[in-house]
Amino acid sequence: MLLIASCNKDKASNVTGDWLFPIAKGNLSINSLSQLKNLNYTINIPAQSIGQPVNIPVSSPGLQLDHVGPFPVEITDWLHRLDVDTLEFSGSLNNIFPIPIGAGTVVTMRTSRDTGISNIAGTAVVSSTILPNQAFSFDIQVNKKTLGDSVYFFLDHFNSPAYNNLVFATSPTVLKIKLKIITASYAEVYTNKTFSSVDTADFSAGSTDNIGSRTNGTLSDTSTSGIINVFTDNGLPANVQGQLYFLDDSKTQVIDSLFVSQLKIGGGLTNSAGTTSFTNSQSTQITVNRLKLNHISAAKYVVSHFSFNTIGFTGPYVSVNTSAYLGIQFTGDLNIRINF
Repeated sequence: MLLIASCNKDKASNVTGDWLFPIAKGNLSINSLSQLKNLNYTINIPAQSIGQPVNIPVSSPGLQLDHVGPFPVEITDWLHRLDVDTLEFSGSLNNIFPIPIGAGTVVTMRTSRDTGISNIAGTAVVSSTILPNQAFSFDIQVNKKTLGDSVYFFLDHFNSPAYNNLVFATSPTVLKIKLKIITASYAEVYTNKTFSSVDTADFSAGSTDNIGSRTNGTLSDTSTSGIINVFTDNGLPANVQGQLYFLDDSKTQVIDSLFVSQLKIGGGLTNSAGTTSFTNSQSTQITVNRLKLNHISAAKYVVSHFSFNTIGFTGPYVSVNTSAYLGIQFTGDLNIRINF
C-alpha cells in the first residue's frame, strides 16, 4: 500500500509521472488504502426471510413487508469506525424466488440493526418489477456517513402480487454488494490486527539511466553499483513492511525486487483525534548494480506488497485522520527515469 496509488491510474497519489533519482517522494494516508477501494459482499436472502416455506406449494394474497432483514456484513476485521466523505454503493439484486419483486422495494444499507431513518447510509429503489430469474442493478453515491465495523442490509417495503400453488426452492435470492470508499476523513483501527494490500500495475522503465560521480557516471558491470537512500517518516499508528516486485510480461515471473528483504518501518503515534503526536523517522540504503538495473528496465509490471499491523499498540483501537501519513523519500547517486 506504500506507493500503490502511484502505479494505478484510478487512485489518487502524490507520486505521479516519473521517478527521477536523486530525489523522489510520496505520502500514504488513509485514503491510499486500496483494501477499502474494493469491498465485495454476497448476501443470501432465503425464502424463510419473507415468511415462505420451501419445497411445498404455497399461496398468498400478496406480500407487503416493511423490512426484510437485517443481513449483516463485516466491512473488515480490523476496522472499528470509518467516517466516510464519499462512498460508491453498487450491486445487484438477483431474484431467484418464483414470485416477482415489486417496484418500490428498496435495497437499504444501515449502520445498525435498527430500522429507523437516522441510521440509513444508502438506498437504491427498485424502479420496475424484478421478475423471477431477473436482476436489478444499482450504482449510487453516498456522502458524509459514519460506519462501524459492520453494515446491515435490508429489503425495505418489499412487495409482491398474489400467487397460487408456487413452490419456493432452497436456493436463495442473492444480493451482491460492492462498496468503494472514495475518501474518508477519520478511521479507528483495532489494535493487534494485521492487514495487507497487493496491487499489480503496468510498468515501463526509460532507457536513459546513469550513475553519478560515485561510479564515474556508468554501471558497466555487476561489480559497480549505485546507491538509493530511502527515508521514511511514519506518522501512522501502524508498523509497516513492504516490497516492490518487478514482473515479466506474463505476470508470473518475478524478475527482481527493489529491496533485498522487506522494508520495515516502525509505527508512529496519534492522539484520540487521529492527529500524529509522534513521527517515527528511519532510513535505509539500497544498492543497485547493473544487473538489478537491467532487471528493472526489462520489467513490464510492478507488484506492490505492503502489510500494516497495530500489534503492541495500547487501547482497543488506534485513531487516524487525513493529516497523519507515512512519508517516503528516495535520494542517491543513481539517475533512473521510471515511467508509470
